[in-house]
Amino acid sequence: MCNLLPHRSPENTTRRGFLTLLASVLATSVARAPAVATALPTEVAGVVLPATLLARSAADLARGECPDFLFNHCMRTYVLGALSLRERRFDAEMAFVAASLHDLGLLPAFATTRGSFEIDGADRAERLMREAGRTPEQGSRVWNAIVMHDMRPDYSAHQSPEAQLVAAGAGADVVDPEGIDRKAVEEVVRAFPRLQFKTRFTALLVDHCRRKPTSQIGWLDSLCRTTVPTAQRGSVERAIAQAPYTE
Repeated sequence: MCNLLPHRSPENTTRRGFLTLLASVLATSVARAPAVATALPTEVAGVVLPATLLARSAADLARGECPDFLFNHCMRTYVLGALSLRERRFDAEMAFVAASLHDLGLLPAFATTRGSFEIDGADRAERLMREAGRTPEQGSRVWNAIVMHDMRPDYSAHQSPEAQLVAAGAGADVVDPEGIDRKAVEEVVRAFPRLQFKTRFTALLVDHCRRKPTSQIGWLDSLCRTTVPTAQRGSVERAIAQAPYTE
């Protein structure tokens, strides 16, 4: 049988394979749109950013997985939180890890089937702490700081200083930087630009609610209920009635 395919030299085949692989890698990179890798500043608005190996690992994980607007939000969360807690002592390294990874669970790559985005991100952060050889207690502090970051203030007020920092910083960046010097806020935004944060962050939250409308119990639950109002969330009355007791 005649070979009707055009002749391809080994050199051409190798070149075609390389170009195909390169195109695939570039397409994947563009689709994920991670933050551009640049060195972090050492200090912003008087707040020193931790530069330990663990802190760099957390920042690298966040930068490698998050779109640019979300990575910058995580960095602003740490700085604004530190500015909010100026009169309180906290572990800067653990607070930075928690702030860097507090929204990781909003990304489909880290989402479990049913878990809230806070728990999904906290689980990955706790794993990072274990991989770094930190104690279970330290891992739990980071986990708790992430899980509690968007609960009501009367919850976060009774948590660790690191949890209070993440809650205060995220709230200041998303809702209101009340109590923080305006010039300091402007310096934080110059260091870590918002990059259409309001529109893009809202779209990310809505996407999460569409994928897992019944996963939230905190601040995001109201948006999820609005986004998918028909989702079955269970019934407290039915659960009590079906309990295996006679009365």
